[in-house]
Amino acid sequence: MAKKGGKKTKSLQRRQPGKAEAAIDELAEQPGPKVNVRFLYVMCNDVGLMRDFYSDVLGMSELNFRDDENFGWAVYDTEGFQLMFFRWDNELPFDERWAWQPGEAPENSAPLMSFSLEYPEDELREVVKRVREVDLPTATDKPTWRQNSYWGWTIKDPMGNTIELFSSVQQQPPEGETPEWQE
Repeated sequence: MAKKGGKKTKSLQRRQPGKAEAAIDELAEQPGPKVNVRFLYVMCNDVGLMRDFYSDVLGMSELNFRDDENFGWAVYDTEGFQLMFFRWDNELPFDERWAWQPGEAPENSAPLMSFSLEYPEDELREVVKRVREVDLPTATDKPTWRQNSYWGWTIKDPMGNTIELFSSVQQQPPEGETPEWQE
């Protein structure tokens, strides 16, 4: 134990938890409420354009759509989680920056919100073809093998939001082998 002038240094002295810390510790030991994330709200300039992209290009199932003078939204349900696009009253800029993502972060990525969409392996190939047809920015030319476990492709939607399209594979490649994406 480190000593300073014959006494324990303050950083090594064990102190008694305060009332707040004790209360937090006690709460942490009790079962908590079941919490689920249900909605992600994303603002956009044109809900019709977002609808075309997420429905027609990415193949997501639309739950609800409205685009009139009062309101604009497009809603997608993904197994209990709703991705909701709302039209903003003022023009929003297209974000040129890429959001950092754990699978593969583009160079100079920023700490922005992003999300990943999972597809069965065979469906991801069809989505990749459709994304190429709309000519939106992609971080790489084709999907890449990520974290030694899945295919992923980082793209941008019409508002510049970073999205990872990914697929877990049914059969892992041999140890030490890095597969190449095949069209």
